[in-house]
Amino acid sequence: MKKITLMVASMLTMGMLTMTSCSEKTKDSANETVEEAKNDMDENVDEAKADIKDAGNDFEAKVKEDKASLKKDIDEAVAKLDRKIEEADAKMDKAADKEKAKWRERKVELNKEKEELKASWNDVENETADKWDDFKAKTNEKISKAKAEIRD
Repeated sequence: MKKITLMVASMLTMGMLTMTSCSEKTKDSANETVEEAKNDMDENVDEAKADIKDAGNDFEAKVKEDKASLKKDIDEAVAKLDRKIEEADAKMDKAADKEKAKWRERKVELNKEKEELKASWNDVENETADKWDDFKAKTNEKISKAKAEIRD
């Protein structure tokens, strides 16, 4: 009986030591996994920040490029309107009174278009990036309208 009690006690002691050491190994493994996950998360956050910054820089560059293109289009449209206004002036000088009234009215329309385009450019400088697409669409619509006026 003493042998059985001694064997049972030995087995229990070995089992406790085994369970305790496994438990420590499990804790160490879990801590390592948590640390690795934290490091991975930090790396992913850093990469995401870099990607967001790059996207912001790309968007700013695109807006700057769009503004330059829009400025060029506005300048071209204004120059064409100026030529049409000069043509209207020349035709008024040669026209009869009835025709002069028509050309004066046409000149007023052209000047209005020109002023709207110039005002649009002034707005370009103040326009924020988040509203840029809407503003660009509206200004392109004005340019198209001016070009249509020029064709008339």
